[in-house]
Amino acid sequence: MSDQLGEILKKTLAAIESGKEEIFFIAETSRNETLRLISELTQLKSDISEIIEQVNAQEKVDRQKRMRLMEVNRAFQKHTQKEMIEAYAEAKDAQVNLQLLQAKETQLRKRRDELERSLHQMEATIERAQNLMTQVSMAISLLKGEAEGALNSQNHEQRQELVLRVIKAQEEERRRVAREIHDGPAQTLANIVLRLEIAERLLELDPNRVKSELMDLKNLVRANLQDIRRIIFDLRPVALDDLGLVPAVTKYLNNFRKSYGIDCELQLEGHVKRLLPAQEVALFRLVQEVMTNVAKHAQSLKASISLNFQDDWTSVSIRDYGKGFEVESAMMIPGEHFGLIGMRERVEMFSGRFSIQSTYGKGTTIEISIPSRHEGGTRT
Repeated sequence: MSDQLGEILKKTLAAIESGKEEIFFIAETSRNETLRLISELTQLKSDISEIIEQVNAQEKVDRQKRMRLMEVNRAFQKHTQKEMIEAYAEAKDAQVNLQLLQAKETQLRKRRDELERSLHQMEATIERAQNLMTQVSMAISLLKGEAEGALNSQNHEQRQELVLRVIKAQEEERRRVAREIHDGPAQTLANIVLRLEIAERLLELDPNRVKSELMDLKNLVRANLQDIRRIIFDLRPVALDDLGLVPAVTKYLNNFRKSYGIDCELQLEGHVKRLLPAQEVALFRLVQEVMTNVAKHAQSLKASISLNFQDDWTSVSIRDYGKGFEVESAMMIPGEHFGLIGMRERVEMFSGRFSIQSTYGKGTTIEISIPSRHEGGTRT
């Protein structure tokens, strides 16, 4: 049994690590696609400015030609039939040119809005992917950090506990992937199907419009492909590996503040030190999940985050000043938006403590503590 479990864990770890080069390639491709969209959006905004100037100029021409036509109609006795025909033709041409320019402006504005939505969705998907892959990293850390010792042990209960932990991490990851796909690519694909049906109906009525619609759909499919790729690869923050928990949390909170406009105050207590990789990943992931809930549900303008490093324990306290909720009901029936039971279970995997205090109208405080363990002594 021990040999079989060891072989399974080794193969699992090898399969995950073999994808590192592909992950970096996908990440670079995604960044390039983001830059391309930004470049296209910049050019598009310039084109919109130019077309607005052209529309304004053509509106003046249109007014002049219409006034000329009105003058000719009022004094038709003074003008020849040729002059009247010319005045009408010029007014008509001016009107048509104005309508064409206005239609082009509308099309450019629509394309600009779609690009801005694509960029926003891309940023949101990257953020979700960061949350997603910290769980994968935690599973890797468990495999690397604990599998060898547990498998070499003769303690059957320890081996069983390891298997349960790995299975639990895998099942949680599957649920998270399902949610990410449902909220992201699945919704976009449904929109693509709808727009394809519309294009099919327009095929005989307005071929030019169908061509434009298909071009937009091609870009939408391309962006959706990027979303799918980002969901499946690891965006674990580099700062977490290189510098540790505090720099990673600091960077995350800076991005969080820019994304949601929620003021975040980080306080450090005790002597900052590096923990085991699995513990740092777990704490970082928990901070992300709590802050995501603050942004989505708390309706709070600020949040306070405290990291406390003690000899035997490392603690995180996160407080918001929002609407609050009923803790007991949420823990009994947590719902898809809170995930409180999942957070508590992850803390318990490290023999830690998890508590929630919340009051309607005054906000919520979540406290997480795990035993401090270090590799090679304390690292500052």
